[in-house]
Amino acid sequence: MSYSLERARQEIGRNLRELRTGSGLTGSRLAALLGWSQPKVSRLETGRQCPSSADIRAWARVCGEEGAAEEIIGRLGTLESMYVEWRIQERSGMQGPQAEVHSRDTTTRSRRVYECTIVPGLLQTEPYIRSVITKYARFRGVSTGTEEAVKKRLQRQEILYDRRKSFRFLILESVLHTRYIDQESMAEQLDRLAVVSTLANVSLGIIPFDQCVAFEPGHGFCLHDDRLVTVETLSAELRLTHPTEVAQYTRAFDLCSRSARFGRQARALLLRAIDSLPSE
Repeated sequence: MSYSLERARQEIGRNLRELRTGSGLTGSRLAALLGWSQPKVSRLETGRQCPSSADIRAWARVCGEEGAAEEIIGRLGTLESMYVEWRIQERSGMQGPQAEVHSRDTTTRSRRVYECTIVPGLLQTEPYIRSVITKYARFRGVSTGTEEAVKKRLQRQEILYDRRKSFRFLILESVLHTRYIDQESMAEQLDRLAVVSTLANVSLGIIPFDQCVAFEPGHGFCLHDDRLVTVETLSAELRLTHPTEVAQYTRAFDLCSRSARFGRQARALLLRAIDSLPSE
C-alpha cells in the first residue's frame, strides 16, 4: 500500500480510537455494543481495515459523538478517491475508465510514463489495444464495452500531436519482446514506436536487457505534471497526490532515465526487436 493510503487509513483509525477512549469504552465493550468481534475494532483502529460509512456512524453513535461521524466520513471519501477499484470504474463496461482518463489528458501538460511489462497506452496500435483490453476484460469478468474502449483509446492518441504538451516514455527492452499480438501486428507496433519517437514533443527511452539499471520500481506508473501519480494494479487504480509520493516517483523516473537509450540508440533496439520476430 502506498504511503498516503496507509496514512489516511491510520488517521481514520486514530479518529475512531479517540472517540472510543473519550467515551470511556474499552475495545471489547465497544465491540459488544455494536455486535462486532473485538478483532474488527482493533483492525479499524490500527488502520488494517477500512471502515464503511455505516461503521463510522454506528461507532460514533455508541460513543455518544454522532456529530463527529460526518467529518470522519469525509476523510473516508478522500481515501476512497485515492484507491478506485476497477470493478467500480467498469460497471458500465470496459469503456468506463475512459472519462476520467480524458479529463487527465485535458489538464496534464507534462506526462512521464514508466512501463516494465506493456507498451504505454498512448503508443499502442489498434490490434495491441484490442488484445490488451480483451485480456483484462476476460480477467475481470467484464463482458461489454471492449470495442468502445478501443475506439476511445485510439482517439486519445491525438494528444500526442498537441505541441503544447510533452511526453516522456520509459520502457524496458523486454516490453518489445512480450507478444500480446501476432507477429505481423507486433512488427507494426514496434514500427509505431519508432515513428512516434521522432515527434518533437515525445521522448522514448528504452532500458536495454544488458544495462545495469540505476533503479527499477517494479511496476508501471504515470506522472501527471508534478501533482498526480497514477498506478494501475490488478484490482484498482491508485491516485497519489501527496507531495512526498510525487517526489519519490519523480526521483524513480529520473533514476530509470539514466539507464535508458534514446534517439537513434532506442530505434536500434526497436529494429533489433523487429529482426528477432520469427520468420513466417
